[in-house]
Amino acid sequence: MNNKLLNERAKVLHDILYSTHKRYFHDSMNLGQKGLYETIIGAGIWYLPSSAELYSGKISKEALECLKLDPANTKLVEEHSFPRKVGGKYLYELFKHHNGDFTVTQLVDLFKNKLGKFNLVLKSENDRLKVFQKIENFTIGEEGFLKSIEKIQDYAYSEAGIELCDFSVEKYKEYKSYKGKLRSKKTDKSKIIFTL
Repeated sequence: MNNKLLNERAKVLHDILYSTHKRYFHDSMNLGQKGLYETIIGAGIWYLPSSAELYSGKISKEALECLKLDPANTKLVEEHSFPRKVGGKYLYELFKHHNGDFTVTQLVDLFKNKLGKFNLVLKSENDRLKVFQKIENFTIGEEGFLKSIEKIQDYAYSEAGIELCDFSVEKYKEYKSYKGKLRSKKTDKSKIIFTL
């Protein structure tokens, strides 16, 4: 991962959060306005640099079966258990919880360990998950938003009927290389093999 770029962009995202978090929680803000703030911050999360380091090591069982049967035609989606808008709300809630004393270093760590993490699923599974990852479809427990939202991945995957299993980062890199060779016009596709 390009840590220099991550820190530079996280600083910008942190600056925006810092300068808007009090306004976000102001009584005059309606849900639509708060939703726009969440979307903007969520987009900022999306533009932080990604890499294989953020891969969780988990793939859906259905995607793994598709890879075994037809790797050339299997399209994997890097699915983030914290969708953008949920991530935006999560960051605002963290700023409130820390009374605005939330550092760039904490933001970077949170991105590397939670907000940037992704699993591998099929496109159809990703579409099923979206419904259950919306804040309005998720029950916030008595422990409050910050504690409840920690369970969003388990909840969404369970509701969507998706079971995760292990798939190493090395195997994922091998698969990405395989797909890249298939797209190359210079490669004899009959000699390209991917096996599990």
